[in-house]
Amino acid sequence: MTSGRGTLTALHLLLVWVTMTAAMPVLGFELVVTAWGGGAGAAVPVLALGVPLMVGLLAIAGIPAKTVVPLCGSVRRRIGWAAVVFALGTLGVLAGLAVYGGEVDLGSAGTRVVLTGVPYAVAAAFFVPSRWVRLGAVAVLAAGVVCSTRGTSTWGGALSVPEIRDRQNPCGRSADHDAFLRRPVTS
Repeated sequence: MTSGRGTLTALHLLLVWVTMTAAMPVLGFELVVTAWGGGAGAAVPVLALGVPLMVGLLAIAGIPAKTVVPLCGSVRRRIGWAAVVFALGTLGVLAGLAVYGGEVDLGSAGTRVVLTGVPYAVAAAFFVPSRWVRLGAVAVLAAGVVCSTRGTSTWGGALSVPEIRDRQNPCGRSADHDAFLRRPVTS
């Protein structure tokens, strides 16, 4: 891959990530609010409007990638690409929600919002005709699987949420912090 194509590829994946990081939390929030207020049946119209809107946004994000991703060359193929990236990325988000519910610490709310776009960028990377980009996507996917099965937080610690809670005292400060504060001062 030449330097120009590498830059275009990076910008393409960044655009997919930014687009979905901005759009998916809005759709998710709308789904939760609608389902909470009117039940699961009330969320169906939100899905019926939201999913095509998300696919359309991805298709628009694929326009600059015509030279990088062969599937983005025509409107029809770009919509197909967007639908597959949306489906695979949504499966990734659902997997992330499953491990988050399974007591894996994904960081603060802001971190979780930023992580929302990652599965879509990884899915889009699989359509770039470059062995190295695909290998990078596999590496990111493998790292996510390993971190989710080991209970590794986004900050690199190998502690699960229950282990972190066990280390905390009732005041909310960690036991290590309290031990540090009680150390004698030597001169």
